Formats: sequence, structure tokens, C-alpha cells
Amino acid sequence: MILSFNWSYLPKPYVIVYFSCTNVLGRDNIFGYEFGNTQNGDGMYASRAIRQPARRFLFLGIFITLSKEKTINQLPSL
Repeated sequence: MILSFNWSYLPKPYVIVYFSCTNVLGRDNIFGYEFGNTQNGDGMYASRAIRQPARRFLFLGIFITLSKEKTINQLPSL
């Protein structure tokens, strides 16, 4: 199970600040296993766990709307 956190803030009508963090608890998630093509001496196939490339992913974005009319944002036209 992965716990994520997302936060957005609108300081002005044309500026959006967005923050996102995935896997807040830092768990070591296993999404499955990849098995080899040949058996070893015991008749078992070698395997390795498929894990996520990083423990956490952080993103901070600042989105600014550039337009001639500074008091109107683009949200109604989406």
C-alpha cells in the first residue's frame, strides 16, 4: 500500500503552487517477481523482486498563467 500526499495553493488568480509526495511512509513495496529462464541445480527458477526505483517521489511545481488580462485566470476555459 502506498500513501500519497498532494497539496495545491492559489496565492493569486494566475499562480498555482502544487506539491506532491508519493510513498510518504517510505515502504519498500514489491510489485511482483521476475523469474529466470532456466532452472538451477535444485530445479528452481531464480527470481528477483520488482521494486519501485526510488523510495519516495517529490514534486514541487509553480504554474503561472501568462495572459494580457492579469485578473482573469484560464480555469473557466478548461
